[in-house]
Amino acid sequence: MKIYLGFSRCRTWWAAALLFLPLTAQPQVVAVKAKKIFTATHGVIENGVILIRDGKIQDVAAGLEIPWNAVTVDYSKKVVVPGLVEAHAARGYDAANETNPLTPFVTVRDSIDTSHDDFKTALRSGVTALNILPGNNTILGGLGSLVKSVGLVVEDMLIVPDSGMKISVAGTSQQTRMGVIAQLRRYFDETKKYMEREKGDAQAGEKMVSTPGSFRSPERVKYESVADLFRGRYRAFVYCESPSDVIRAHELSKKYGFESVYILGPECYKAAEFIAENKLKVILDPELVYFDRDPLTEETRRIEVARVFREKNVVFALQSNPLEIHARSLFYQAMQAMNGGLSPEEALRAVTIVPAQFLGVDKLIGSLDKGKLASFVVLDDEPFKVTTKVEFVYIDGKVVYERDKDEELIKLMEGKAIK
Repeated sequence: MKIYLGFSRCRTWWAAALLFLPLTAQPQVVAVKAKKIFTATHGVIENGVILIRDGKIQDVAAGLEIPWNAVTVDYSKKVVVPGLVEAHAARGYDAANETNPLTPFVTVRDSIDTSHDDFKTALRSGVTALNILPGNNTILGGLGSLVKSVGLVVEDMLIVPDSGMKISVAGTSQQTRMGVIAQLRRYFDETKKYMEREKGDAQAGEKMVSTPGSFRSPERVKYESVADLFRGRYRAFVYCESPSDVIRAHELSKKYGFESVYILGPECYKAAEFIAENKLKVILDPELVYFDRDPLTEETRRIEVARVFREKNVVFALQSNPLEIHARSLFYQAMQAMNGGLSPEEALRAVTIVPAQFLGVDKLIGSLDKGKLASFVVLDDEPFKVTTKVEFVYIDGKVVYERDKDEELIKLMEGKAIK
């Protein structure tokens, strides 16, 4: 028996069928109203709306028409800024891998603790993405990972699994700077030879045979991670304690052909001209005020580090230090940079879009633009006031932090002990 439906009946049938579709099949639309939206790329939007669909920003503008099916969240008395991005974070794991200086083949993914207090602290401070790297007291410390500030397991947190290789030219407790540079050159030269042999074997049609007892040859384990650095799969994050370290590190980067982001020590402001001339990507030391003593007059000068780099037109990212109260928050670091002459827009960029650019993820995070992940922070006041508080944090369009539900913070404010 055949059944024929007229056009009107078909339309009614399809409309009814849509009502019974699984909720997961229907895109979730959220409209967030705010008094001010600091975009980090195209200024400040007054009385704006962020339209979010399936965790991404569909549109952001003033007077935006809100779709009929959108869930509206009213923050019309609050301020929204992009989620902050920490370009260099040596934390969030059980150990910093500083006891074995030549281990480029290890990865922080194997030691990240998703329940670590560092991630809770990051959310309280408005940080939605951290580039977790091995510590500074190393030579070839291994691979880092760019992660979200929340997740049940590491795989849930990952934005970029291998975000870069940590290198230090500053020396260790057991190695002089001369020894460190010599070891790096030797390792890099050996890697180049390994790559040539691998290329020759591939051209000859030879393949490495994997067996249950030897998944990779020891040589491959030793050199493949550095080879991937040379191939451009990721960049290096090079710690430079002194101005001369910056020069040596840049020479290595040019000679072996890999991209680098330079993590600067407090004295590296003295290399600002060299950094400007070579257009280096730099992350400033958490100590943004440095006191320098003249060796002849013994007079002490106060150096506003951010001012020195700004005057040289160097674009830089900021980092925090959770062990120091005055440098614990990226918002506070941005305010310190403003004391050094940065505008509010420049200071915001130094903790959002600039680190995202250094990490190669500025098309995903770092600003409030169409197509990007809806990761942002809701503040109760202007972003660069000491009294301003982080009230909500969104990652991928979902609320992951609410100040009113932060039990540890509530206990702390009430003067109670935190277990």
